[in-house]
Amino acid sequence: MPGEHHGRRPGTSGVGQASGGARFFCRAGFYYEAVRIRRSVAGWSATVAAVAIVLLLTITLVAHNRAGAAKGSPDSGLLGAVAAALPGPTGVPACMSTMGTPPSSGLRTFLYGGVRRHYLLSVPHSYHARQAYPTVFDFHGFKASGAVEEQRSRMGVTGSGRGYFVVTPDALGSPPRWNTPGSPTAADDLGFVDALLTDLAGHYCLDAARVYATGHSNGAEFAAALACHAPRFAAVAMVSSTSSAICPPGRAPATMAVHGTADPSVPYGGGRVAGAATPVPAAQVVIREYARRYRCDPQPESSHPIVGVVALRYTGCLGGGEVRLDTVIGGTHFWPASPEARGDRATSLAGRTFDATGAILDFFAAHRLAS
Repeated sequence: MPGEHHGRRPGTSGVGQASGGARFFCRAGFYYEAVRIRRSVAGWSATVAAVAIVLLLTITLVAHNRAGAAKGSPDSGLLGAVAAALPGPTGVPACMSTMGTPPSSGLRTFLYGGVRRHYLLSVPHSYHARQAYPTVFDFHGFKASGAVEEQRSRMGVTGSGRGYFVVTPDALGSPPRWNTPGSPTAADDLGFVDALLTDLAGHYCLDAARVYATGHSNGAEFAAALACHAPRFAAVAMVSSTSSAICPPGRAPATMAVHGTADPSVPYGGGRVAGAATPVPAAQVVIREYARRYRCDPQPESSHPIVGVVALRYTGCLGGGEVRLDTVIGGTHFWPASPEARGDRATSLAGRTFDATGAILDFFAAHRLAS
């Protein structure tokens, strides 16, 4: 066990032969015996002291980690920091999981601010407690839920199959809505997500450099705000709402948006959002502004992942990041390739078939927090 040492038992003096001068050898024997005893005692004292220090550090780390989770601190905890430095079986950052049995996917409850919050947890199929895994938070749209979001995006099913933890939480309110304006009178959703991430990192082996946020519509707006104000997130991907979030100076998370040109709820070309009084700028304008703020190369690269989808990539951004817009020609407000999109006669073939979830996971895989 760590911190356990085995000291040597005191031996004999080794002085048992006399060749004259018996008194001298007798005194010498006592002297060497005393030296050995003192060394043995010193060795045991050092062992006891080392064990005490290990126990004290362990207690301190656990207490600090629990306190951080309870307060919703942005620090992932000293325990996570120490754990992240341990080597894993495949050479990637790893940690010592506190779970004695393999985790399972399903609906979970987390108490934050005296309120029980619910979320779906999808665990990587090949989870190993000594290997660190990336994590994706997927936020549902207005009036929806985590269960509905999973039906639309299938981020949990797809992401866990690709080695991601996927967390799909529920917003509060009736109808449910993420607190995107950051109103002090509404739910503290930023604090909730931060505390939940800290709690998960204390139970499972998460890679602190690979934490991502995505979402649909109102959930996309919240994901953008979260990635800006929570430095624990390496990248964000917005679907059906290309939302402008102003990050603090020096903060430039990799940013992606997927938006349909025929979106009637959040117009691709800008205008009034359904149910809101404030107009929004055009998706391309928002993306260009992200690229400018993040000091990316001004000239984007253009490609066509599939017919009917145009991908604009601004590279060379701060911290090695990237800003990307996938425009789905004729796509509506539904998550591309979701069951709703596939059954929507108003959407285009690209809107019905473009694998936005796979594209988002590919985007996340290319980005991590700078060390």
